[in-house]
Amino acid sequence: MTLKTEPLQVEQKVRKNQSLERQLKVALTVLVGILLGLVLSIMSLLSLTVLAQLTVLTVVFVPLGIVFIGFYNKIITPFYSLTNLVEAVRLEDYSLRIKDHYQAGILHTLTQEIAVLSDDLQQRKQVYDQHTLLIYHLIEQLETPIAIFNNQHQLSHANAAFSQYIEQPWQTKRLTASEKLGLVFKDGWQFKDQHESSRWQIKYSQFVEQEQTYHLVILTNVEELLRANQQKSWQQIIRVLSHEIRNSLTPIKSLAQTLASLESEDSKSKQALQVIVDRSNSLEEFVNRYGDISKNIVINKSWINSTELVNTITTLFSQNTILVDNKVDRIWADVVLLKQVLINLIKNAVEASSESDKPRIELILSSQQKSAGESVVIEVVDNGQGIANIDNLFVPFYTTKKQGQGIGLGLSQNIIEQHGGRLTLINNENKQGATAKILLSQKGKL
Repeated sequence: MTLKTEPLQVEQKVRKNQSLERQLKVALTVLVGILLGLVLSIMSLLSLTVLAQLTVLTVVFVPLGIVFIGFYNKIITPFYSLTNLVEAVRLEDYSLRIKDHYQAGILHTLTQEIAVLSDDLQQRKQVYDQHTLLIYHLIEQLETPIAIFNNQHQLSHANAAFSQYIEQPWQTKRLTASEKLGLVFKDGWQFKDQHESSRWQIKYSQFVEQEQTYHLVILTNVEELLRANQQKSWQQIIRVLSHEIRNSLTPIKSLAQTLASLESEDSKSKQALQVIVDRSNSLEEFVNRYGDISKNIVINKSWINSTELVNTITTLFSQNTILVDNKVDRIWADVVLLKQVLINLIKNAVEASSESDKPRIELILSSQQKSAGESVVIEVVDNGQGIANIDNLFVPFYTTKKQGQGIGLGLSQNIIEQHGGRLTLINNENKQGATAKILLSQKGKL
């Protein structure tokens, strides 16, 4: 086996050393050698002197050498030019053009084909760049946090929603390792803090740009999706129930009123019929009030003087002690709807603190600055027993009050969310009671 492979290996080594330049040089050298032999043979037959022989060799071979060198360069130069053009195309530089040394033949055809290929690749790159730019603009407009990491898992690009997620402009974190941003790549992208997985879902993919591999990471807020789907389901149920209840109440109420208006000596019957009318009115009012939860409310925002707002609210609860800490001058919101929400939250806080030995209600207004802009934070803090079941707070009809209807918090949440804000309720960490927190963006949606 060794004897058979040695000639093949020698042949491969010979082929590796072969080149067009080498073959041209060998051919020209052989031709010069043949001509030199012929000239020397002729001169020996003519018995020329040494001086004459040198003169003949100079006259013949110097011009011949110049012609051969020019011929060699004429053949090789176009290939060097084509090599530079191909290298420029490989580096995505399509502006380079070369002079066509020939007007016909294979080199002319090759030069034209490479020029056409360069133009075609340039057009494709322009289209690709336009698509890439469009995608980046689209990413900027999306409200879902999106980040692009390079192959070293460093932040390359992101959108405004991602800035809100990391609570600072993403430009200040450019080329920062993903791990410092709470994301790690281990057989796929995942959160460094696994608790984030309960609130966010990660989707990712890869793409190549300018011979570099990038990771596109999309964060989806699972809580918002679940809440939106849940709210949509409740809205459908509410519409069906409201329609059916109204259809049943209308004839019942009408008949009861008609019978009660008839002259009759049976006072008990009249009293019973009046009870039916009253309960029908109460039930109809309940249906009308609860229907507000499923409606899109018309928001008329304006600048609200926070001091006047606080004074109006506290006046309604003058029999209760409300400690106010106001660090905000004005609020961008619908004054009527915001008052309704605050009245409902403070009323809940008063009722929750009623069983405490020393009821304490706090109304705190502050502001916070994030990359998305300024936000106003309104907190209603009580010292009651706290919240037993936080998960069901905003579920329609759910209430812990004896006389409650499970409407207030759902309606309040709907109002705040249609303001582009958030309403949350949590138990106090280091003290008894709970806190209702309103977060209102003063510019755009949170």
